[in-house]
Amino acid sequence: MCPIAAGAQPAVTGTLSNVTRVESWSYFQPKIDPLALTQAPLGDPDYWFIGDRAELGVRVDGSRFDLSGAFNYVRLENLPTRAIGPGGLGSGAFYFGAAGVRYSYQLYLGELTVRMKSATGTSVTIGRMPFSSGGEVRSGSLSLQRLKAERLESRLIGNFEWSYYQRRFDGARVDVDRPHWHFNAAAFVPTQGGYEESTNLSMPRIQVAASSFALKSSNVEWQGFGYFYRDRRRGTAVVDNTVSFDRPANVTIGTVGGAYARILPRRSGEFDLVAWLAAQTGDWYGRPHRAASAALEAGHRWTRVSYRPWLRAGYLWASGDRNAADGRHGTFFQMLPSSRKYGLSSAYAQMNLSDAFAQLAIEPRRLRARIEVHALQLASGADLWYQGSGATASQDRFFGFSGRAARGERSLGTVLEGTLEVPVRKHWSINGYAGTMTAGRVVRNVFTDKHLVFWSVENVVRF
Repeated sequence: MCPIAAGAQPAVTGTLSNVTRVESWSYFQPKIDPLALTQAPLGDPDYWFIGDRAELGVRVDGSRFDLSGAFNYVRLENLPTRAIGPGGLGSGAFYFGAAGVRYSYQLYLGELTVRMKSATGTSVTIGRMPFSSGGEVRSGSLSLQRLKAERLESRLIGNFEWSYYQRRFDGARVDVDRPHWHFNAAAFVPTQGGYEESTNLSMPRIQVAASSFALKSSNVEWQGFGYFYRDRRRGTAVVDNTVSFDRPANVTIGTVGGAYARILPRRSGEFDLVAWLAAQTGDWYGRPHRAASAALEAGHRWTRVSYRPWLRAGYLWASGDRNAADGRHGTFFQMLPSSRKYGLSSAYAQMNLSDAFAQLAIEPRRLRARIEVHALQLASGADLWYQGSGATASQDRFFGFSGRAARGERSLGTVLEGTLEVPVRKHWSINGYAGTMTAGRVVRNVFTDKHLVFWSVENVVRF
């Protein structure tokens, strides 16, 4: 951040950032369709593209009111034209599918809010804003806040940060903050974004309501939450394990659950524990919807030794539909998440999934590095292999998640991936990611390759 003007009241702060990223995909090779007129593969899984996102923002903090606003400009080049079939072969395919040409660009309003606040800790925020489920309250402990940010936030509602166009929410939120508890209630509609360049538009046919109550202390936080999602978009694809024609979306789902995060100081460092549980009920295209998901994780960070190693392991389960003909829908629906936060390869979503993982993070000097491995299976072989991060457009066939039939198989594959953050100067860093996925039987139903490879390098400047 860069102060523009100083004073007792109000305080004005400006922000400027620019992210330039090169992405390279070598997706699984599609099988040749024996019924097609050509014996060539349906799509080309090997490509690279480049994108840039710039943001200029300003924030005014007053005694009773806060104002904030931000403009973004995005430009993408060299998008792949043949990276579709079957389904999207990596993120470049979805950007091209939305734009229809090899480039994409947009200047858009990323944020515009007014926040009215009282001295007692109650505030009302109205406008276009970011929102993250699980991130409604900021923790007093830096260790606990980092744990929540990396392992709890945005599982169900998030800003889709990795995408160039991201996601914002138009609406209002109320927060009541006290020393030992926090209450939040919000109602909004999401903006277009993610892969869609018409990012200034909102999606009024999708309505979201959120509420949470958190008990907090310096090293532990309990949260109970409830979310409501209603989708009535026109002309979208039906993404489930039934054989259905495209028709207007008809989804109404309520989600209730709880989360627990704790930091336990030890002589050697810090032990951490995360638990998360969600249950869903509602209506899925006229069928009753019943689903659930749970995650349990633990780790230890050695804060008194070189490199400060942080070793963690955990397990996530998200229900799948076991019978397409029983009149019920049992696939856990992730709504509007930031999926890549929990699956860096972005090749799968937290739907019909069993994910056992381990990760190791180290901090040699100012660098940050992380490596992790995921053993992936589907919860139900009668359902689909899902990927995506929720709705990105209000008038499109793309529902927001896509799926491929598992054909009775459950083995999805094994993912090995890592990230590296290298601070070059105070306001400048270079970040890298590399990952590979070994194909399981589900993948080999429709692809011939045994490996997916994805890497990216980004240059980040923030003031």
